[in-house]
Amino acid sequence: MKKYLSIICAAAMMLSACDKKEDNAVSTKPIVKIGATFPFSGSAAEAGIVTREAMEMTLENLRRKGMKYNYEVIYEDNQLNPQKVATTTNKLINMDKVDAVFSFWGLMGNVAADIADKNEVMSFSSTFGNYSNRGQYSYNLSSTYEAEAKLMADELKKRGIKSVAFFVDSSEISDQYVALEKELKENSDIKIVFNEKFNSGEKDYKMAIIKAQSFNPDLYFISGYAPSPYLFLKQLKEITGHNDNVTSFDTLSEIDTKDRGIAEGLWYLDSNLGGTEEFMSELQEKKGVNPQSCTGSMSAGLEIFINAVENTGVSNDGKIDKDRVNTWIMNNIKNYPSYVGLLNVMDNHKIKVNAVIKEIKDGKTQRIKD
Repeated sequence: MKKYLSIICAAAMMLSACDKKEDNAVSTKPIVKIGATFPFSGSAAEAGIVTREAMEMTLENLRRKGMKYNYEVIYEDNQLNPQKVATTTNKLINMDKVDAVFSFWGLMGNVAADIADKNEVMSFSSTFGNYSNRGQYSYNLSSTYEAEAKLMADELKKRGIKSVAFFVDSSEISDQYVALEKELKENSDIKIVFNEKFNSGEKDYKMAIIKAQSFNPDLYFISGYAPSPYLFLKQLKEITGHNDNVTSFDTLSEIDTKDRGIAEGLWYLDSNLGGTEEFMSELQEKKGVNPQSCTGSMSAGLEIFINAVENTGVSNDGKIDKDRVNTWIMNNIKNYPSYVGLLNVMDNHKIKVNAVIKEIKDGKTQRIKD
């Protein structure tokens, strides 16, 4: 018996030693640091929290496949405040020494990308327009205004819409409506009977709703950051008795999950940045959360960056070669399968995502099949 016990103990010690060697091997890998400035408090906290969970899931998936290097994501709370975005981005770059900064929505992404560009640090954003992808090492995962305008116009025609009223946030979101207005004027007989802009964070639409009512629009468009869309739907229902004639570009999907019942049954154009149905199911299964706007695109961007680094190498202290990473991305992101569908990088560093038509059903977003 003592002999057998000795053999067992020796085997256990060997296994323990092997585990320690493996731990040491892992610890000697260079660590690539990545920064993320998201809202983790305030009205948009859910979007930031869910996106963090998704990025952690992405890292876990990649680790299971095996990677040459270790990757650490450092998260900072920007509270959906541009000044906090600037502070957290500078902290990530100058104190944490990250090689890339991740951010989403123009209110945050444009600020973070600009600071990263000035410091020659890579950035991955998910914003409307092309501001956040104008830097030498900056990328922006999103669809284009022109593609979205055509898809929306086609959907309006299909549904027999003849007149629309625009309630537009004065931020960069308004550029989508400029593109749609151009598309409607040139390629349809749909009339824009009301078109009013509001400051970001607007909370009182009542007078504007009453004014728009006099034109009897078939459909209302609402844009803006949380909680503005929820407040618009609530006030429209209080004034008119219903709010089933409202749509948007993305905005409806950005209503907090707990409040999304107010948008039940509404259809809208989704830039598809939340992620594919397969991604949504995986995130729900593994993390118990549902994607928000840009959850999928941030995860796709993280996977692209890591794959690029894995294929181009790093120094012993974990620093990447930005130019080689750039070249890899520009050469390899062609019909690239991702968490948001097939991706294609454009010459201006926009990584194009294909928009789709979705609806709110049982509090969740789902694609409307053709």
